[in-house]
Amino acid sequence: MINKTERVMDESFVKVFSKDQRLISTIALLMTLFILYTAAFGFFPSLIQRPVFVGFALVLAYLMHPHVSKKNRSIGIMGGVGVILAVICTGWVAINSDRFMTMGTESNAYDLAFAVILVLLLLEAARRTMGPIFAVLTVITIVYAFVGPWLPGNFAHRGFSFEFIAQHLYVGSYGIWGTTTGTMVGMVAIFILFGAILSITGGAKVFLNIATLFGGRAIGGPAKVAVIGSSLFGMVSGSASANGAVIGAMTIPMMKKSGYDSEFAAAAEAVAGTGGQIMPPIMGAGAFIIAEKLGVTYLTVAAAAIIPAVIYYVGLFAAIHFTSLKNGMQALSKEEFAKAKESLEFHSIVGLFIPLIVLIVFLARGYTVATSGVIASILAIVLYVFTDLDTRAILRRSTRVIVAFVDGAKGLIVIALLGACADIIIGMLSLTGLGVEISSAIYSLSGGYLLLGLFLGMITTLILGMGLPTTAAFILGSSVVAPALAEFNLNPMAINLFLFYFACISAFTPPVCVAIYITAGIADCNWVKAGYRACQLGAAGFLVPYLAVFENSLILQDTVLAIIVDTLIALCGTVMLAAAMMGNFFYNINWFYRFVLFAGGLATLVPGYLSSGIGIASAIMVFILVRGGSKGSHIIASF
Repeated sequence: MINKTERVMDESFVKVFSKDQRLISTIALLMTLFILYTAAFGFFPSLIQRPVFVGFALVLAYLMHPHVSKKNRSIGIMGGVGVILAVICTGWVAINSDRFMTMGTESNAYDLAFAVILVLLLLEAARRTMGPIFAVLTVITIVYAFVGPWLPGNFAHRGFSFEFIAQHLYVGSYGIWGTTTGTMVGMVAIFILFGAILSITGGAKVFLNIATLFGGRAIGGPAKVAVIGSSLFGMVSGSASANGAVIGAMTIPMMKKSGYDSEFAAAAEAVAGTGGQIMPPIMGAGAFIIAEKLGVTYLTVAAAAIIPAVIYYVGLFAAIHFTSLKNGMQALSKEEFAKAKESLEFHSIVGLFIPLIVLIVFLARGYTVATSGVIASILAIVLYVFTDLDTRAILRRSTRVIVAFVDGAKGLIVIALLGACADIIIGMLSLTGLGVEISSAIYSLSGGYLLLGLFLGMITTLILGMGLPTTAAFILGSSVVAPALAEFNLNPMAINLFLFYFACISAFTPPVCVAIYITAGIADCNWVKAGYRACQLGAAGFLVPYLAVFENSLILQDTVLAIIVDTLIALCGTVMLAAAMMGNFFYNINWFYRFVLFAGGLATLVPGYLSSGIGIASAIMVFILVRGGSKGSHIIASF
């Protein structure tokens, strides 16, 4: 007898390969197989692998995002032309890869024509899939390369010809086919597919059940379940939007049912989901780019991000706990807790965590990201498909894996377009020197003061991140802000994590906050109010990047003793900041005590144990005073 879950599996396969979706799903499946093949059996040359990857993404973008009315979902003549031209323009590079790698600076008329067409195709595809912002930024950098001689002041440059720009972008591996695109197809893609496999085989539900067991019976249990579940699921998805949509669909109604207001529920899930991108071992795509930029292994980046991620979530957890105490929130009911415990099956846990463990082990042993990802993916598929040796069950689960392949490829469309457009922007910034000019302006405005320079870098990254995916925000931020921060002789890893954090945080920072839009839609609330609450709950997220810069011990670049001491100080600072924001420090506190805690939390930012000691002492003083003034009317609740 086929149970309800298995019927859903069959329905999903039928839906994905229905008559109107068959072409899209087939192309998406071929894209996945191409990525798995290149990861398992060695990479093609860059001028074959990268154009094919971008070509697949362009074709799917035009097929899935037709520029027509909602009533007519046909891709139309222009969409069909876009598909054909995408195949021709990217195929031309793959076919002529040997000539492009050896021809030097010579290009023929076909090369130049296809270069122009491909750039236009990329801009339109980016507009359709991500909105106009990133496409407009790309256009601005290209135009800047043309009009340089006519610009005033330091932003003027000698200018470049049409032929030179077209060749720079299309021929060789420094334009569209640059490092970012290579990182996307060589590292990020396999992890996106791995996440899709774990998600579609029930990973999200397992994470949520585990989160319920750990946090469900504590004060404010539903909100804490959202935090734990999102942090766990974030290790797989690496996306604030995905976290908000998948985990939020389950936790937001749970929080509202328990008495939390809609804005708080939306904010808590958005902040928790955003943190998934900085949660090792599988982080957002920016982590792969950091590894490529610094010439270190991905595992090195993940290790450096462990303590900051823990501090981020401890701060969020504390903010939720203090809010729950202030509002008298309760834990999940015994029935809900028991239900989660019963639905958590042993084979589900094994099927989820064994592949994750294998992935980490292979990375630690020095295997490439691609190889480790393929091995972990194959293991996840085997454990899922062959859980039940019944033939019909195996076939049903196999079709579900195929659906995961299709969904994973669809998720790669934006990744591929981001990489190609980002390489255009980076190529134009380096060609014209615009990135250097912006960096110089940031450094000049700071007056050489590190804290002001970091603040300007934060604001710039948050602005660049408005409406953009985290990866795009980080690429832009690192291109124009990182050189300015490098003038302060800061640790390169700290600089990149600083920018990566604020690229992530831009997802819940108003006025353009993609993660908030998604969770507010689920919670059916005012997104502006939800965004304000998110900034309160995520205050630790604004603190952590500064701590990583001031104390390199937090990125594991110091002695063991320094790492332990500085981590404890940072945790104290984030808890103090959370208490100040929420108006509760185990007891309700007034505005004066909130100010003291806020100042004390900021004091932990200042290098040196004296300032940190003063900050922590202020927290102890506030606790003693409010506890004494409570006259026993409140008790400290357990986490």
